[in-house]
Amino acid sequence: MNKRNIFLSAACAISSLFAFSSCDDETSVPEPPVVTEPFQYVIVATSEDGTYILQTNDISSGQISIVGNGIETEAATAWIFYGTQYAYDLVYRQGDPAQVAAYELGADGKLKKRLNTYQMPSRYTTYGYFDNYITTAVSVTRADNTPGLSFNLLDVKTQSITEKVIAAGNFTGNGETANLSGILEVGDKFFTGICTTPAVNAGGTTGTATAYPDSVWVGIFDRDLNCTLLRDNRLSYATGRYRSSYHTNLAKDDNDNVYVFSSAYDNRTTKPSGALRIKKGETRFDPDYFFNIQLLAGGRHLFKVWHITGDYFLLQMYNTPNQTAEAVWSVLAVVDVAKKTYREVSGLPALDKIASVGSTPYAGDGKIAVPIVSDNEYPYLYIIDPVTATATKGLEVIAEGITAVGKLTY
Repeated sequence: MNKRNIFLSAACAISSLFAFSSCDDETSVPEPPVVTEPFQYVIVATSEDGTYILQTNDISSGQISIVGNGIETEAATAWIFYGTQYAYDLVYRQGDPAQVAAYELGADGKLKKRLNTYQMPSRYTTYGYFDNYITTAVSVTRADNTPGLSFNLLDVKTQSITEKVIAAGNFTGNGETANLSGILEVGDKFFTGICTTPAVNAGGTTGTATAYPDSVWVGIFDRDLNCTLLRDNRLSYATGRYRSSYHTNLAKDDNDNVYVFSSAYDNRTTKPSGALRIKKGETRFDPDYFFNIQLLAGGRHLFKVWHITGDYFLLQMYNTPNQTAEAVWSVLAVVDVAKKTYREVSGLPALDKIASVGSTPYAGDGKIAVPIVSDNEYPYLYIIDPVTATATKGLEVIAEGITAVGKLTY
């Protein structure tokens, strides 16, 4: 009760002693209205002719077309939404340095490109953001012919790029070279999964599989790229693999507890696809937490993970149980990491009708919007309610595909 209401209640009590009157009709001070910033949803759609960035104020229903709308942009391999300020596209150029462009909403609410287009000093195999930096990383050979990790740091404020290279040989102490998987900002640090591979000689890696498929490593980096290493042997490495990319399988809840998901990608591992936890502020795995997702999923392995809200996470699963060799992952499931429950999402197209699932969904207002392309219709954003694990059709996009969806404010 606030001070004004305490005073009024006391006054009512005193008055009732003498005048037998009542203050029952006295009302409390109303809460101030919640002020929300104006916003637009941003949708990246594709066709044979190009890639287009569209905007709309509603993704729960309706229709939008790439014809006569949006900004045409270069086809990007990845999209990073830096909060609700900027959307960055990362163009992968195989062995060449990556190119990056950024988009924002102007004061009029219209989408526009930031002035600069950036070229990273090196290529990338994983990415994310922390602090003020859009960050990419890749394993490299240093000038002294030893293995290294190259970090490209794009400052979103100054729009300047810095490259930092650190040693990567024998990074975890097992004699192998480190490859990073994802950049997850947690407080003033970032967490990343580490997958090690054998070194060829003094520099470079063979690209062959690790000799240690039954260990999971996580690195916690500060702003100076000093690393604290965490290891556990209850899961295999926390790395999502597709071609040359190492995507993140780490995600955090609303309280900054980090959940480390393993796809058990390596077919030699004896560990299941599951999750471990690192509690907020801790530098060790929680010894009392283990979530065997593969057991509940009928043998399916997870491919990717996104946080929705609270204890709910969305998993993208491999279609075929007990294998990761076939790159088909159309199954979506909701897990409650506190209750350790697994439910496959209903309301989606049949598995054999799903052509693709967008790589960058949007989580907000307690739900998650996932781009899905299915046979014989235009792509839709499907809105998934984690409480019921059900999906409903949202915005229809007149295009051939949807790569990403996010939200920007102005």
